[in-house]
Amino acid sequence: QSSARIGLAYPWSIRPEFLERLDDYDEYNYGEDQVAWTLDDVYEFYGTTVSESYFMRDLEKNYIDWDAPACKGISLDYLKKNGFARLNVGTKDDRVPHKEGNFATESGKCEFILKGVTNFVAGPFRQMYEGFQPGEKLPELPDYVPNKESPDTNPELAKQFPLNMVSPKSHAFLNSCYANMESKIKVQGEQFVLVNKKDANARNIADGTKVKVFNDRGLFEAVAKITDDVNPGIVVSTLGYWRQLNKGTVNSISSANLADMGNAPTFSDNLIQIEKIA
Repeated sequence: QSSARIGLAYPWSIRPEFLERLDDYDEYNYGEDQVAWTLDDVYEFYGTTVSESYFMRDLEKNYIDWDAPACKGISLDYLKKNGFARLNVGTKDDRVPHKEGNFATESGKCEFILKGVTNFVAGPFRQMYEGFQPGEKLPELPDYVPNKESPDTNPELAKQFPLNMVSPKSHAFLNSCYANMESKIKVQGEQFVLVNKKDANARNIADGTKVKVFNDRGLFEAVAKITDDVNPGIVVSTLGYWRQLNKGTVNSISSANLADMGNAPTFSDNLIQIEKIA
């Protein structure tokens, strides 16, 4: 029997087509006949990479404190059987965790000034690895940080690339996962860019026109959708489309600059230009 703890289980007959299978990170159950790869076998998958496997296999050890009051009555076996569980944290009508303060600060109160704080990247974004954190000192009182690329903060760059680009998630993809599947592409549609009518008219771009979105870092092609949902000076195009299936991707124009806290990306801080493709 498999000694697996958590993962995705498949009958071998409908196993996923992975590029590689590593015994160190996956679990196999040969079924009652104990013969490899017959229809009663179960293949239990933890991840297509070492880091994914670590994340999945050690989920309960690194991410969940089973002894916490919020986990009372919840176990890994329960999650495997039911798929989900509601934490014991109260409801919207009676949950008041900070009624008596109880903040993780020296005073126990909510503090706006934080002394001795240094920059870090949250564990879940780096497989809970805590080494080599950035560690730069951060301001004791957080303040507004303006865009690095905008007509106000970088007027010279805006002369070449006058539009701000925002790139939210795609509804039918999970980041770039599933963006090669016909069923998902059918729901999401082809790569598009939302453009305000004022900006479209200035560039002689009609609804449905194929356009090039570019700056000095790269470019991608998309279908223009003219809409009042975006303000003049701003265009929106969702991320996730594959370069192999499209001419460029949204991230082709993204800056490599990091945000001031948490080394977060700045892929919605980009000046671009759009042109109609002849």
